[in-house]
Amino acid sequence: MTRYWFTPILGYAPLRLGAERFCVPASEELDAFRSAASQQHPRLLTLFKASLLLSDDEDLCGSDLVELDLTQSGDVVFDGSPLHLSHCAEAFMDRLLPVKEAVGLVKQLEASATADRSSHLAWIKLWLGWLEAGYDVVLLREDG
Repeated sequence: MTRYWFTPILGYAPLRLGAERFCVPASEELDAFRSAASQQHPRLLTLFKASLLLSDDEDLCGSDLVELDLTQSGDVVFDGSPLHLSHCAEAFMDRLLPVKEAVGLVKQLEASATADRSSHLAWIKLWLGWLEAGYDVVLLREDG
């Protein structure tokens, strides 16, 4: 079963995924949310496969030796022991929109959200909170 993790990035040296991340099951609601975000900007809510965050080898993305557990409490830190960030993930992170630009786009998304999409409004509120705290936000895909 595919799960998605709405995730704040608290820092980059080393990469630190925030403990406040939350799991969003695959659904039509999530698809509609992602589509609305993409209409604001194609890279506004970027998606990355969680399994490709790790690396055993500098030339490969993904790990056979270490598994990433996004269900664990606390921040997830890619400090090399045992989690080593892959070069694919580093390149992905380099392409994220600047936080200030993302704030403006998410505010536009909020203004266009409708009351019948209450989950969208809740996700947008959380997203804005993270952005306004200075954190990038990504959507990680975890295939089960």
